[in-house]
Amino acid sequence: MKPIKSYPDHRAARHEMLTSRIALMTLCVVLIVGVFAGLALWQGRAQLFERKHAVAMDVVQSVESMIDRVALEHASLMPLVGIPCDEARQRLSATDAFIPYVRTGALVADGVIYCASSYGATDVPLSSYFSEIRRDRPSYRLVRGTLTQPGRPSLLAFFPDTVPDALGRGVLFYLDGAYLSDILRNDSRFGMDQINLRDGNVMLTLQGAVESDKQPPTASASRFPLEVVVHPSPRLVRDIYQHQLTLFIPIGIAFAALFVWLMSNSFTPRRTLLRAVRAGIARHEFDVHYQPVVELGTGVCVGVEALVRWSHPRWGVVSPNDFIGVVEGDPLIVPMTRMVVERALDELHQQKIPRHLHLAVNLAPRHLQSSHAIADLARLLASHGRGRPVIAEVTERYLFDDPQAALASFETLRKQGVRFALDDFGTDRSTLAQLQDFHFDYLKIDQRFVAELEDDRTDLIRGIIALARQIGLTLIAEGIETMRQHRSLLELGVAYGQGFFYAQPMSAASLARWLALGSTQALVSQGHSRSGAALEPAPPGPRSSRFPRRDLRSDDA
Repeated sequence: MKPIKSYPDHRAARHEMLTSRIALMTLCVVLIVGVFAGLALWQGRAQLFERKHAVAMDVVQSVESMIDRVALEHASLMPLVGIPCDEARQRLSATDAFIPYVRTGALVADGVIYCASSYGATDVPLSSYFSEIRRDRPSYRLVRGTLTQPGRPSLLAFFPDTVPDALGRGVLFYLDGAYLSDILRNDSRFGMDQINLRDGNVMLTLQGAVESDKQPPTASASRFPLEVVVHPSPRLVRDIYQHQLTLFIPIGIAFAALFVWLMSNSFTPRRTLLRAVRAGIARHEFDVHYQPVVELGTGVCVGVEALVRWSHPRWGVVSPNDFIGVVEGDPLIVPMTRMVVERALDELHQQKIPRHLHLAVNLAPRHLQSSHAIADLARLLASHGRGRPVIAEVTERYLFDDPQAALASFETLRKQGVRFALDDFGTDRSTLAQLQDFHFDYLKIDQRFVAELEDDRTDLIRGIIALARQIGLTLIAEGIETMRQHRSLLELGVAYGQGFFYAQPMSAASLARWLALGSTQALVSQGHSRSGAALEPAPPGPRSSRFPRRDLRSDDA
């Protein structure tokens, strides 16, 4: 047996598949690490918000404590409302002394601030500071300055008297803005770049009172119309995000490593099998067996289908179902198919199998989609064919993935005299237009449809036969196992078949002995004699002028 020749595209195809797999795994790793990086940023944002909110609430609580302290004193001053300023001022000033952050206490009657502890009698309308006064609860207002001290921010707190007064009656406190600024300054040490106290259109900052901005509040007082807006420093933002990334990125890398390990292990059985197949080809562990194709009417063998068999030194006989499906999806199918074709042509020649018997081989999608593989196969047929007819069997589920490449491959092989059979017909998505485009010569009926003949279900078979006759295809039935199936197919007009009813796949030497015995012809003859059926196949259907009916027996048979 000649050594197996190397396929020029095999290494490149393997490299391409490996590159694709590495690229896929790299993408998955990047996505995993990216997800954990996103989680780190999300957690950093949440932590930053918590820090800002804590600082803002501390400011709110400090301001509320100041107001609550003032609220405790207003009840003792309320009896002074209405008393002349000269009489009330001394008492008013004494009360202010107990509250350090109150700059001034004032009395209000008939909507007019008529007496202040710091500068005596006044005549300032209360509406200068408050556009609306609630008579059932205190009113608060942050102002940039007062009429007497325009450039000094203050927080005004007005406590209404229980006596009804349409214009306003009660006690007014001026809380010095400097104390509020101290609160903002103390809380800024927690990493905040700027803390602002806001009330309506006025905002108190460390630089003074300014026009309010449109930033959403970080926190709001529940009992007072005050809001706090906190702006963290860039350094705090950087430190928080760096900390979270330091925590999450290693976890993401660990998960990515676990994913790569799992992916590698998931590919291990497949890679192990492919390595074993590659080594098996090099060590000649694969054999080619041949299943005869017979004419149903006479039992005459008209050709054989080449089937690969594997005897592993440790695993024993490996079923084709266990490795063919895996190998078909790998570039390794190309050298394996080449090995099968070369060995089959040589063995049939060595065993002096008549040259008119055709050889059917299966072509995988990678052959049809690669011009290099098809050119290499064409050269092999030219050098080893020795005039033997060759039929390339193509499975329909792969054929139309790349129709242009498949059509070019068909044309190249037809120049070497190769004819084409559509394998496993009826199990996938073929249409009449597609079959006509590819100019098939034969159509193989899948064994699952043949098995239905045991229950006298012939509708699907009849439909396939009608289609084949319409476009001039010769029918070959697969998986014939009983005389009943044989007779039914013959009666329906199927010309050729293969299956265990005639012979199981065998070596080339066994095939030579089987042909010498002519056992299939005797079996078919006996079966027809017992059943009374005719020995000749049913007449073929109408032939298409474009697609002439093929005969599996060559002219020199």
